[in-house]
Amino acid sequence: FFSSGLKLRAPAVGMAIHGRKAVQLLQDLKRARWLPPFNDKVVKEVVKEIMSDHKEIQRMLAEESEETLENEVLMGLYYLDDLIARNVRCLLAYLNARLEIVEQLRWEVGRMVPDEKLEKLHEAERQYFNRYNDILDKFMKRYVHNCSHPLNLTAYAEAPEDVNIQVRVLRDDPQLDGIVSNDSGLLRLRGGCQMMVKKSDVELLLRAGKVEQVDTCRADVVGGGF
Repeated sequence: FFSSGLKLRAPAVGMAIHGRKAVQLLQDLKRARWLPPFNDKVVKEVVKEIMSDHKEIQRMLAEESEETLENEVLMGLYYLDDLIARNVRCLLAYLNARLEIVEQLRWEVGRMVPDEKLEKLHEAERQYFNRYNDILDKFMKRYVHNCSHPLNLTAYAEAPEDVNIQVRVLRDDPQLDGIVSNDSGLLRLRGGCQMMVKKSDVELLLRAGKVEQVDTCRADVVGGGF
């Protein structure tokens, strides 16, 4: 961006090209129906731009004393500082928006995240999700001293129309074979089977698309398999 005399050259063009990668990250988030795969390549390129601009500022300050800084040099320093701040804001917005969506996963589907969503998370985001789950579980089990029953904060805020519902398991899943529920006992959910259960025991499975509710007039049998 600067000549050997530390003067700006075509700042408008430099700004447009320089911040394009950071903007691309935010545009990817906006276009995605849920969450785009973590763009590790572009994130590293943005970090590289930030480090490069920081080194350029250090070089310029080393070549000039504060008492003799010319207006053109000051403009260059302000310009580079703005570039750094803009890239940092975009990068942090990208990472923070992704983490908010990762946290929302727990409230929508619990720990059983569909594979197609799990594949889009960075390894660090998966670790964050697991740690977030551990903290939330610990709080729900110990929300008051010596509590006898856990408090399920992820349950529906509105009371269900039917306490008992009939559900159908959409496909075989090792995670569903042998779930210990709070009210329906041991649930062995195999692909294609239907059973009457407490809705509170399968809320997260319904949201995750593991099971689907089947319309029925019966709501008086709990735990029966068909």
